[in-house]
Amino acid sequence: MACERIAERPRASHFLPAVSRYSDIFAGAKHVLERNWREGHNDCGLDFGYTCPDAAKYPDQFFWDSCFHALVWSRLDPARAMRELGTLVAAQQSSGMIGHTTFWQGPCRLARAFTYNVLDRRAFQTATIQPPLLAWVWAEVAERAGNAAFAESGRAALVRFHECLDRERADADGLIGILQPDESGLDASPAFDSPLGWRSHPKVGFLALLAFNRRRGYDYRRVVADGGFHATDVLVNSAWILGWEGLARLGHPGASRRAEQLTAALVKRLYDPATGFFFAEGPRGERLGVATWAGLAPLALTHLPAAIRRRLVDEHLLNTERFWLPYPIPSTAATEPSFIPGESRYFWIDRYWRGPTWLFSSWFILRGLLLAGREDEAAHLVDRTAALVTRSGFREYFNPITGQGMGAGAFGASTAVAECAALAEETLGRRRVVA
Repeated sequence: MACERIAERPRASHFLPAVSRYSDIFAGAKHVLERNWREGHNDCGLDFGYTCPDAAKYPDQFFWDSCFHALVWSRLDPARAMRELGTLVAAQQSSGMIGHTTFWQGPCRLARAFTYNVLDRRAFQTATIQPPLLAWVWAEVAERAGNAAFAESGRAALVRFHECLDRERADADGLIGILQPDESGLDASPAFDSPLGWRSHPKVGFLALLAFNRRRGYDYRRVVADGGFHATDVLVNSAWILGWEGLARLGHPGASRRAEQLTAALVKRLYDPATGFFFAEGPRGERLGVATWAGLAPLALTHLPAAIRRRLVDEHLLNTERFWLPYPIPSTAATEPSFIPGESRYFWIDRYWRGPTWLFSSWFILRGLLLAGREDEAAHLVDRTAALVTRSGFREYFNPITGQGMGAGAFGASTAVAECAALAEETLGRRRVVA
């Protein structure tokens, strides 16, 4: 069983090294995570312990932010990593759904209620998803902690979560859909501008999109049946596949085969052989041909064909005019007309993911480079990512050309740089010793 193998792995090998060139990064990440840690019990008597992305701007628990927080906590304090993920699962609905945002400390703030994906301001959780990376992270945290009991404790809930997405979101080929751009994790990505038009985030029509979906209970099948916007996103499905890889590591029967099948479906449906890149699919089955970092996310998949991995790396990732900028990885390729490296606003509202570098992407790309055996490029990515944080602190996002930090000031998910640095030292160091 996978859980038995987890128990046999040496715990100390996954902790941060006592002496490292990244020691300041590790110490800074620890400070941010501790500062953003929240624990207690809610009005229903449920205990919680999680890391908020930012104390002022994002005080609640966000799904994929918590996944990255847990990866970093597993290097620093495995008990907190396990509690972070356990808190996320404690919010699971009877359907198996685990929403984008959980409001442990009270209702959604009035200022946010109008635009958050809630059916009622008093709702405990939003009704929409984020990239479903949870099962992969759960397996990784359990493995690092050497805790087979934790691995086993989450398996049933994680299976219910995957069954929910299969039932409510999956197409015939098993790939899952989104009904709003923010479900991709990339709120205002220009990839969705064309099919959305005046409804793109955060134009006034975006409120009409929210109202349309809210009237249908954010039910994906109803939205599709009624002609609403929907898309098949590359990043979401890459995380979906990684989730199945995680279930396989947790010993769930058939999960490994499912991950392979979904990888093949992703390639067949969203890979463009002419350009060697992955693109999202729009509501009419059309290719949404804007190159964003989501098109590189499949690099993190174990079963991605080697020839496709090589093309993604050589023709796109390492292209210094597209993604391999001074501070990679920009959220939109620099060759796209929609690329904006600095802050982008529509009137007074921020438009995210239209060019700046977010450190969510660094982990996916680093994993892909390591799977490809591209050690020098992996080391360069970690060094440049660390340079961002050294220059500007743990900001929410960064200018990929100048390195200027923007957005929230002590952003939890930007501690992913510590996970990347530790992963690089652990993996590259071991390979070079063997060589």
